[in-house]
Amino acid sequence: PPVGTPWMRTLEGAALARLGRAEAALAEVRSAWGGMLAAGATTFWEAYDPAQTGDAHYAFYGRPFGKSLCHAWAAGPVWLLPTTILGVRPLEPGWRTVAVTPAGTDLAWACATVPTPHGALHVELERGRLRVRGPKGIRIVRGG
Repeated sequence: PPVGTPWMRTLEGAALARLGRAEAALAEVRSAWGGMLAAGATTFWEAYDPAQTGDAHYAFYGRPFGKSLCHAWAAGPVWLLPTTILGVRPLEPGWRTVAVTPAGTDLAWACATVPTPHGALHVELERGRLRVRGPKGIRIVRGG
């Protein structure tokens, strides 16, 4: 069955990326969260079904306007994109050594700022060119 809530779609995207299917994970983000944006959302919803139209988008739990339209659990891409698409992950406790291993996707551009205990780590990928800036005290391993 199709996965309906953004929270579960986040987990589905993470599983796809872990299986080496980053492009499919990115397709999940484009479909679910991009679909919400295309439907006029300015925040992310508790659930999204592209087959629904009009006021049906707002119904949930059997109530006509029962859906949360600003749902914290729908913020999955905030974690999913830096970790799976840009491949940012700690290689040791405390983020002393960090790997940046972008997945191969069709994105022309992506960037993220990832907070670490030592300060912000900035990662930008543009047409295959990777730029990484990290705070002092962090060792960055590209492709690690």
